[in-house]
Amino acid sequence: MNIGTYLKNKREKSGITLREMERGSGLKKSVILTIESGDLSALPEPKHARFLIKQYCKYLKIDSDKLLERFKDDLPDVKEIGQKRNQKEDQDFQYLKKVLLGFVTLIVVFFVIWIILLQIGSEGDIFESKKIYDVDSEVAQEIEPKEEPKEEAKEEVAKEEEKKEDEAETPSTTVNFVNREGNTLIYNVTTSEAVELSVEGDESSWISLSDDLDNSYIYGESTGDTVDIEEEATVLNLALGNSTTFDITVNGETIDNSQRGNTVTVYYQFNITREGVSK
Repeated sequence: MNIGTYLKNKREKSGITLREMERGSGLKKSVILTIESGDLSALPEPKHARFLIKQYCKYLKIDSDKLLERFKDDLPDVKEIGQKRNQKEDQDFQYLKKVLLGFVTLIVVFFVIWIILLQIGSEGDIFESKKIYDVDSEVAQEIEPKEEPKEEAKEEVAKEEEKKEDEAETPSTTVNFVNREGNTLIYNVTTSEAVELSVEGDESSWISLSDDLDNSYIYGESTGDTVDIEEEATVLNLALGNSTTFDITVNGETIDNSQRGNTVTVYYQFNITREGVSK
């Protein structure tokens, strides 16, 4: 029986699991299993085998000094471990040395080949540089310079462009009164641009402005405001508590408000038709 088997039997007879041993001793599970296997030279640091076994014994309440004396032949030889480690480091150094030597040799070989190719090239004019712009005289004669556009042609092109710009449609808005239904005035708005509605009054009044998309632009006591209308809206509903002191404009066009007469509280409905709206 080796020291690992002895310790494992003690742990199992004590009813202690590996997890409990790991928590109680502070040793990793892998270290515990290595100790219990008896191959102490397989520990991450074999020279610390005595310390690790003492930690193991401490949790099991075993006299570690007597145990280590009893199984002293199972403990790894620190001197032998050092020799093996030095041997391994020496082997690694020799391998690295061979790799570096091979790399340097490869560079020297490529350098020699490059020198040989340069020598051959200089003797046979292989690497003679030629100007990329050298061409045959016949080919050069066939290439004629392009004539610059005449001034008259340039002026005609400029006039055509100005004419096209003048013919381009200018954004416009028209607001037409349709009819009156009770206290509601109905207008048709035809526009080719985004809709901006402005309500301006001399005195504060209750104002409510919304659209058919349930967007509310103005709601409450105010002397007016200027708002940008949602692009998808097609109907605007405006209510003025005291319309007598207010002016309404759509895209700068003042609406015909003569139909309200002496009515104080007026409702406005604007039906919007968009034609090629410019953004």
